[in-house]
Amino acid sequence: MEEIAGTLTRSDGLERALIVIRADGLATYRRQTMDSASGRWKASGPDCGLYDSVESAEAEARARIWWLAN
Repeated sequence: MEEIAGTLTRSDGLERALIVIRADGLATYRRQTMDSASGRWKASGPDCGLYDSVESAEAEARARIWWLAN
């Protein structure tokens, strides 16, 4: 079973990064965008790397996603 360990949301609310602990115990982050027509979150994207901790996954998200790096 997966667990969302954190959420980082862009300032305009149109995109977010989910920090996820996977069923195998590894951490990852997944990007997710808002459907402007319905106001609901679309399905999250694929795993963006595999990391040994939530902290590592968040650090990578902050380094690789442009709106988090600013």
